[in-house]
Amino acid sequence: MKALYKAVLLLISCAWVSLGVGAWVQLGITHGVASGDVTPTSALIWARGAEIPNSALVVEYSTNEDFSDAQRAEPVALTPERDFTAKVALTGLKPATRYYYRVKQVLGAQQSPSVSGTFVTAPEANAPTEIKFVWSADLGGQGMCRRPEYFIFNALADAQPDFFLFLGDTVYNDERCPSPPNAPGSDFIATTLDEYRAKQKYQLADKPYQKARAATSLYVVWDDHEVINNFAGTTVDPKRLAIGRQVLLEYFPIAQNPQDPNRLYRSFRWGKHAEIFILDTRQYRSDNKLPDGPDKTMLGKEQLAWLKESLQNSDATWKFIVSTVKLSFPSDCPEACDSWANGASATGFERELTEISDFIIQNKIKTVVWLTGDEHIVDVVQYDPNRDRVLDFYEFTAGPLSALTSYLGPLDETLNPTRIYGSNEYWNFGQIEISGTGRLVLSYLDVSGGVQFRREFRPF
Repeated sequence: MKALYKAVLLLISCAWVSLGVGAWVQLGITHGVASGDVTPTSALIWARGAEIPNSALVVEYSTNEDFSDAQRAEPVALTPERDFTAKVALTGLKPATRYYYRVKQVLGAQQSPSVSGTFVTAPEANAPTEIKFVWSADLGGQGMCRRPEYFIFNALADAQPDFFLFLGDTVYNDERCPSPPNAPGSDFIATTLDEYRAKQKYQLADKPYQKARAATSLYVVWDDHEVINNFAGTTVDPKRLAIGRQVLLEYFPIAQNPQDPNRLYRSFRWGKHAEIFILDTRQYRSDNKLPDGPDKTMLGKEQLAWLKESLQNSDATWKFIVSTVKLSFPSDCPEACDSWANGASATGFERELTEISDFIIQNKIKTVVWLTGDEHIVDVVQYDPNRDRVLDFYEFTAGPLSALTSYLGPLDETLNPTRIYGSNEYWNFGQIEISGTGRLVLSYLDVSGGVQFRREFRPF
């Protein structure tokens, strides 16, 4: 009995920390865990701890679920400057291997209970490995927030993908989530750093979302609502841009470029058959209201040059270009188009898109697929821009995860699109499976995990 009493006292002393003046705070991981920006030999682990000064995040990881061969990464300090979030880098990992990890908050000899997750490292570039990944966007828009939970993430976790591409609008900082019908805590429009952080914490309090983030790794990029609706980086309030970017980097396991910490565009390889090029369609964008022309840009000169060079150098079977905004769907036109297409007002970014399209065709870059979101519809489109009756690339659009669905309007004809399938009738995520021989199967799954569309595509 005395031994049990001592064990209980020890457990209590490990869980609670005195901050003085009679205040006690419990150590703990507050918003789940996540892994991200995985490579064949590395990964980032994310978590947030209780608001306890001088504490740290500790990550143990193993190739065995029982942690029999556990290794421990260097602790990372949890500070108020980063809202007590941290990203812990794991290096020296084995390619194409499932890892298990557990995360604790520690302060001296005291430590919190652990929270666990898992991820798979990418295969080596020449490995003809089977792949399954999912992508989507648009979480909690138009007041459709936690009612009471984001149930779609249960289906996403149950799909057991190798990774999840989150194509922006991870939060709607510029919209309210009224309660009821939503869970309380986000019925405001964010304008300050603390409010932007509170919006992300509201999202991450959702248990199915935590389940999905723990079940697979993430590759994340922003769209507009992480800052403000339809923003262009060259014209938006610089303070608001900086806040939105800071909170995105605080709350997601995104690897930062040492030479350019604000850079969000990047690429990663997943075996022989897939390379993914993630574009930042916001930070370097010209004013949406400007007429399209040689000086108007969605990507900026450096990112555009990087994309061209990367595509040309890739020998992956399938080359996926991640653009948060759609190619041929004029958005918020005619006053100021928010997407690539010009629409009736010719205020889009078609000149630059055509330049990319021409580059793909002229350099005979095969088997390109654009993955898009933003428009709150499902869309499967094939393109023949030079009208030679030969397929040049596809566009697959997914979303919303939870938001008002949009309308299925006509496509802009500039790139000569043909719509294979479209729907605005269900919340969704897209799923891509690639076999060891390079055959691709595209599916769209709804909130229950039911398959609403499925089709096979072969390399071309």
